[in-house]
Amino acid sequence: MEIHELSFYPQFQCTMGNCPDTCCHGWQIVVDDETARKYIAKTGANGFRLRNGLTKQNGTFLFKGSKGKCPFLAKDRTCQIQNSLGEEYQPDICRIFPRQRTNYGPFAEELLFLACPQACRLFLENLGHLCFQTVERDVCYAKTGTNDDTGYLQELLEIRLALTAQVMDCGLSRPLLYTGLLSYAKALQQSYIANYALDPDTERENGIPRHSSLKAHLNQADTPFVIPHSITYAMLSSGFYHVFLKMTSPFLFDLCRIYRKKFRWLAPAKGDAQMEALQSRLHHSHPQAERILRGYLTYYLLEQFLTTYEDYSFVRNIATGIMHTHLLELFFALYYEEKQRLTDDDIIRITAAYTRRGRHNDTIEKAMYEKLQCLLSKI
Repeated sequence: MEIHELSFYPQFQCTMGNCPDTCCHGWQIVVDDETARKYIAKTGANGFRLRNGLTKQNGTFLFKGSKGKCPFLAKDRTCQIQNSLGEEYQPDICRIFPRQRTNYGPFAEELLFLACPQACRLFLENLGHLCFQTVERDVCYAKTGTNDDTGYLQELLEIRLALTAQVMDCGLSRPLLYTGLLSYAKALQQSYIANYALDPDTERENGIPRHSSLKAHLNQADTPFVIPHSITYAMLSSGFYHVFLKMTSPFLFDLCRIYRKKFRWLAPAKGDAQMEALQSRLHHSHPQAERILRGYLTYYLLEQFLTTYEDYSFVRNIATGIMHTHLLELFFALYYEEKQRLTDDDIIRITAAYTRRGRHNDTIEKAMYEKLQCLLSKI
C-alpha cells in the first residue's frame, strides 16, 4: 500500500529510561480489548499483577495509575511489562506511541506525536524537511472514517501542500499570515459546503484547483489576527490549568502559575501590551523561535488537516492550529523570561509537555477553542 511517511519517521527510536518526560506518566493509559483479554487469561504471579493493574470505565479498560503514573512504570523509568513479558504484552498504544498511523483507503499516513521528547528532538533537527515521503509496504490497521470521495481527498492533499509551503516560507508576519489562512479556510468551507449542497457529484469550481486562491487571500490580509490577553487567559483557565496538573506535569503547572501571576489582574489593554512585550523579548533574544513556531503550525497541518475529509471544518482546523501555536509561543516566552535562556532541550521539554496537555486532551482542547470562537466571527 502507498504510505505517506513523515520524512524523519524512520529515525525514531524510543530512549526508554533516558527519556526526560516519559509517556508512562501524565495521562490515563487505555488498554485495548485484545491485550486486556491476554491479561485476564495470564496465569501465575504475572497474571495477578496484570489484572490488579487494570480497571474498567464506561466499557473501556484502563491502567489504574496513581497521580497520573502507570502502575507498571519501574524505578529506572522502564516498563515492567516489557521487561518481564516482552513487547507483545504491552497495550497497543504503548507499542505504537508516539507513532500516529491513519489509513485513508487509497493511502495511509504515518507521523510522530510531538508529545514525545524524542519526536520533538527530531522535529527540531528537521525543520527544513517537514514533509512526507512516499513508500510502499503492507498496512495492518483499518481504514479510518466513512468518506470515499477520492477526488476530494486528492484536493485536500494539494491544499495542504500549498498551506504548509506558505506557513514556512511566506514573507508575511505570523499575525498577518494567520489572517490570510483563516480567510482562506472560511472561503474553502463555504465553497465546499455550497457545492455539495447543490450536487455532490458536480465538478468543483470548473476544474480550477482550490489551492490556487491561497496566495490571493494572503495578499489581501491587512489586519493582523492576534489572540488577546483576555482570551488567552480564558483558554488557560478553562481546564488547561488545574490543580491536578501539578501531579501530572509539575513543569507545566509552574509555567501556568508564572503566567497567572503576571497577567491575572491586568486590564485587557495592559495585558495585551505586556503580552506583546513578552513575545518581543523572546524573539529579540531567540530569533530562531519564529521558525520553530512556524514549524509547529506546519506540523499541525501535516498531522491534522486531513480530518477535514470527514467534517469539512476548515476554519476550526486551521484556527485550532493557530491557537496551539500561540499558546506554545506564550510558554516559550514565559520560560525565557523566568530562566533567561531557551536551549534546544528547553524547547523540547516545553513542546512535549504542552502538546501532551493541550493537543491530546479532547475536552481541554474543545474548551480552549470555544474561547476563541468570538474572534473567528470577525474573519
